[in-house]
Amino acid sequence: MAPAPRAPSLSPLLVLLCWTSLSARAGEPPSTWEDLMDAPTPQALEAVEQRIVGQGCEPRLLGDAKRRFVEAQLLCDAYLSFIFVQATLEGSPLPDSRRRLKALLADALGRARAPFLADGTTRVADRALPLSILYRGHVLLMLAGMHHAGLADPEDSVLFDALAAQLVEALSRQRLLPSFGRSIWPCDSAPAAAGLLLHGRLRGADASTAMGKRLVERLVELTSLPTGFPTRVDAKGRPVEATPRGTTLAWTGAYLGMAGHPAASTFTRTLVRTHCDRPAGDLLPLAACREWPRGVHGKEDSASGPLLHGYSVGASALAIAATHLSAEHTTWHRQLLNTAREMGIQPMLQKPDKHPLEATLFWWGLTTRPWASVQ
Repeated sequence: MAPAPRAPSLSPLLVLLCWTSLSARAGEPPSTWEDLMDAPTPQALEAVEQRIVGQGCEPRLLGDAKRRFVEAQLLCDAYLSFIFVQATLEGSPLPDSRRRLKALLADALGRARAPFLADGTTRVADRALPLSILYRGHVLLMLAGMHHAGLADPEDSVLFDALAAQLVEALSRQRLLPSFGRSIWPCDSAPAAAGLLLHGRLRGADASTAMGKRLVERLVELTSLPTGFPTRVDAKGRPVEATPRGTTLAWTGAYLGMAGHPAASTFTRTLVRTHCDRPAGDLLPLAACREWPRGVHGKEDSASGPLLHGYSVGASALAIAATHLSAEHTTWHRQLLNTAREMGIQPMLQKPDKHPLEATLFWWGLTTRPWASVQ
């Protein structure tokens, strides 16, 4: 295999700034600035929780009104839910974890539906839920986490089973379902696939397991296209936007990794090989991921977030989670964390109530582990 093309260097000023910052900490123990940096404290989680279930998450990226991100509330609910679940699984539950998870679920089942309601709803356990696979997959995964952590109640179990069954039925008719309107982004099926696999394990539901595997197989099939994993397809699975993107690869690798499915490595390896670089070479322990393949000069949008010299905030942030869930990419994970810190994540983490989406996304990537130990 031919070596990957060498990435363009970071600007000299950026290299100088990062070098100065890293050099100043060179004598510090690694745990203070590399391995466990910026781990969320209970106080920080409480602050961001109050913002998410109170005022809510703004439908924009980095507080910029020009960067609309309509699913922000749903993702804020989901990522914080995943963080609370992981804390419980690791033996350090936050006080009132059940109540907090129930509040986040209620928010996801309530106002977080708003951006998806125009495309129609379906009845699930006496609730009107949007048809969007993006929406239903996240709710299913939130319920899976609550069950995995032993924090679900009978009402949650009814909804978990009903939603899984409804997704199995819908996916039996069409293998890939839309995210918004008729727009089908294959990556948005990854949360549903993970949720179905986990439902199958947690509830002994063979139909969920079979459909989860079938959905993952379909996603993997798409990676074998000559153009790679497509950004968007039509109802028959034919590429509409064929160019693979960093955010879609990282997103898919991260969510499949949560369910411990081995196919997660297909997407994470491809992401690292085709979209991620060490922009300063061996000079600095930094890594970043592109939105577009090397040599493709695409524009930024709500998925990519801001682009800097071709490197994507969205792809790099999601890659933190994807590489953390991959045992073979631990060095990439640490170097992506270094870059996030050097490029300004810490001020956002110090005031997470001002940046709830960015903080919860980062903390999810920092804390996530496979939920694959369920028998």
